Amino acid sequence: MLRKITAVMFVVCVFANAAVAQSGDDRMFRQASKKLTLEFQDTKLSEACDIVRSLTGLAIIIHPALLAENPAFSLKVNDMDAATVINWFTTMTDTHAELVDQAIFITKQKPAEAKNKERAALLELGALNNVVLDLPAEGFELTDQDRVKIALQIIEKTTPKITDYPGPELNLGGTLEAGTTIFGK
Repeated sequence: MLRKITAVMFVVCVFANAAVAQSGDDRMFRQASKKLTLEFQDTKLSEACDIVRSLTGLAIIIHPALLAENPAFSLKVNDMDAATVINWFTTMTDTHAELVDQAIFITKQKPAEAKNKERAALLELGALNNVVLDLPAEGFELTDQDRVKIALQIIEKTTPKITDYPGPELNLGGTLEAGTTIFGK
């Protein structure tokens, strides 16, 4: 009997933990989807994050090295979800935001793992399509121009070429004089 009670308690605890984890993700999604209308003029990144944090309840953490620099930016948004607002913060300050344990972590640069994952995914995509991709040298970040160039390489390789077959020659039953057309003079 004691074993049955222990087993039932264990199952209840497992389901309760799963429900809490799911509700945490749901809560974060709702917070990140909250619409904001804000205007920042030469505002420090930490102050802007504090405002978004207070309006949404999102956990936003700024890396200490970035906090020491605390870049300023100007931005005006109308009825934009909080996740996109934070994305604009990182774009305007040349930083990177990443989701870590239900918190948004803002760092100075894109993590090396993310760079390597993108590079590996592109190489895999090229291998699947039998395309030798022209990637920048190791250690150099991929730019949007590089991504477009890679996409064009893949499209060029995977798009079937249309063969130009010569059509039949048509004879309209007479010769044309200079300055005449098929439909009349």
